[in-house]
Amino acid sequence: MFNRPMLALLLFATAAPVPLLAQTNGDAEIVVTGRSLKDTSDALAACLARNCPPDEDIAATLAHAENQMISGGYKDSRTTLLRSIDRNRKHGKAYPVDVSDLFRANSRVAEHVGEAKNFQLSVLDMRDTLKAGLGANDPRVMVAQIEVGDSRAKLGFAAEASRIYKNVEKDARANGQNRVAVFAQLRQAILAQTAADLSELESDRKLARSTLNEIINNPLPGTEDFGLVAKVIMARMDRKAGQAASTEAILQDFAARGGADRPMLLFSEPIKRIDMTEDFGNNQPQANTLQRLTALNSVGKWADVGFWINADGRVSDVEMLRGEGTRQWLKPVFKQIQTRVYAPLRRADNDANPGFYMIERYTLTARWTEDATGTNMRRREATPRIERLDITPENYQRPVAQSSKG
Repeated sequence: MFNRPMLALLLFATAAPVPLLAQTNGDAEIVVTGRSLKDTSDALAACLARNCPPDEDIAATLAHAENQMISGGYKDSRTTLLRSIDRNRKHGKAYPVDVSDLFRANSRVAEHVGEAKNFQLSVLDMRDTLKAGLGANDPRVMVAQIEVGDSRAKLGFAAEASRIYKNVEKDARANGQNRVAVFAQLRQAILAQTAADLSELESDRKLARSTLNEIINNPLPGTEDFGLVAKVIMARMDRKAGQAASTEAILQDFAARGGADRPMLLFSEPIKRIDMTEDFGNNQPQANTLQRLTALNSVGKWADVGFWINADGRVSDVEMLRGEGTRQWLKPVFKQIQTRVYAPLRRADNDANPGFYMIERYTLTARWTEDATGTNMRRREATPRIERLDITPENYQRPVAQSSKG
């Protein structure tokens, strides 16, 4: 969960196994046992007590911090990571990948607790650590620079993100890193698509489509498989415009190939902003101060949501597996998951593929800011936001009941 680079989101769709508590529909409680918090805490403490090497320290840190976050201990997870960063930052030259994983993990926890500045700086530290240890032309450094662009886009600096993506594409092409170059192109297309959704400018849509068409029709050597990703993004744009033909064509193509081996999302609506007027049952066009304060009191809530992807690529049995606090804020999450369309699945030999079981962590948060009141006093932004992490076990199966409780 913590050390997957952004490239994996498009190329591999892998996920790390995690402990979780699940409830089936009418079945007995299911417990998936992983290493307990005590186990990972003891392992980290033992490592530090024997003055273990930095890579072992970092591995133990990441295991424990991930365990803490999955268990809902966000602040504890962040403390564990920050302490390890203090110990191991100086080892970045000798262990660039390991130390960069620490910064990446910290950036993701920072997102979920609303620490926008720390999120931004941790992504930069992650990139800089890899660059210092591996050199600017290493593909992992270029992908890390794409992650920097992603962070700028997420924080609202789309023009800066676009500049970063273009520079990565240029550098990657010059150094023969074709897959990285096309990945940067895809990010530019997605950014243009998002801009078109917000501005409704035809120029943004044309830019997105021309970029995707280039990837599909003129693939760089070794990047032919990216054409499918580009087609999926194009189909999402078509569906938003009310045109379903391209999505149906992709579905038919997957069916002809025998189906997908792993979940591949073809379409989904965005998660809508929390509608506080609906939650509070009134007709006000905009939430008033009291409603915003009430909503912000819910910040820090989290939930694990599970659902099936059936053989036809449709979603069913969306359910909250566990969480903290009221479920009211999960309404837009459930609605968004139910809009998803995945590629049809490859059938098993006995033609009884039950589908993929997905688990995602959602966190209700609001970013901290120092300029919301005209002073330097820190406070939360007025509008809560929902952050997401994929925590699906590697086998994509609904957990099997076990007697032990880890």
